[in-house]
Amino acid sequence: MRPGFSIAGAACLLPVLACACSGGKVVALGSSSPIPYHFDAPVLVPELASASRTDNPTLTGDLLEIYFTTDRVSGNGDVWFATRASVDAPFGAPAAVSAVNGDSFETSSAISTDGLMLWFGSDRAGGAGANDIWVSQRASRASAWSTPVNVVALNSLADDIPRPPGQHALVMPMASERATPGNYQTYLAARATTGAPFEAPVAIPELDYADRSTVDGFLTDDGLTMFFSSAPVTEAADAAARVDAGTSSDAGAPNSDLFVAWRRSTTEAFSVTQPLSDLNTPADERDPWLSPDGTTLYFTSDRGGVLNIYTARVQPR
Repeated sequence: MRPGFSIAGAACLLPVLACACSGGKVVALGSSSPIPYHFDAPVLVPELASASRTDNPTLTGDLLEIYFTTDRVSGNGDVWFATRASVDAPFGAPAAVSAVNGDSFETSSAISTDGLMLWFGSDRAGGAGANDIWVSQRASRASAWSTPVNVVALNSLADDIPRPPGQHALVMPMASERATPGNYQTYLAARATTGAPFEAPVAIPELDYADRSTVDGFLTDDGLTMFFSSAPVTEAADAAARVDAGTSSDAGAPNSDLFVAWRRSTTEAFSVTQPLSDLNTPADERDPWLSPDGTTLYFTSDRGGVLNIYTARVQPR
């Protein structure tokens, strides 16, 4: 977190969660704040690094496939992936997901835990707004990806971008400019089952800031914790759309920082927000994704001069 920065809820924390109760759904009230997250020093993922923008990492639940977006070949934002044989092995050579890429701008790839659904943002023709959420599916991890379909229920006339569903894969924390042009905020879109369509997105008032964006939401499996990035809307625009020939950008703004928010149950508001101070720098940190076992955070940063993918081990809490 850079000097002098504050966000509503971070400076004055409310009394909250002390311990998780049955099913991970309810957390008992206590007299202190949640235990802060602390991390080991971040490490670049060298086999995925590039001199071109590389961001939006999301992984399958077994951590053997990673999906991300990059400008490295087209200069225009495409979805790429890489695989590995085990969680301790480096990823193999990355490749483009040709089934979902085109001449349009693709961003914010979000793979499902089982690896069978791939959401992404795109400004391709046939959408409702300047940038829409699309989805491709496959029958198995060895099968080809289907022709992408517009996720009509999630899109608006404004820019909309996806993130991987959390809360047992039933709730997607997506970002949208639908309320205020130029200011991305996070919405939650729910569905009854993993095979059902998503319902209309619902705003998160307690994480809606008039002067800051709230993007890159990652909701944990119990639905009680959300990681996200935030930056002042007064920063230079970095919208999810093509900028000009040969260059592209992504949702949010330069100099984003990473945050985490907690709530006591899935029916209550997020009442505590804290910065991930161990990871934030004067550079741009965004796109948090936490491993299912809670031990490793993937994110992107341009601390090395260009956005690339980093990992950080979560210290015992």
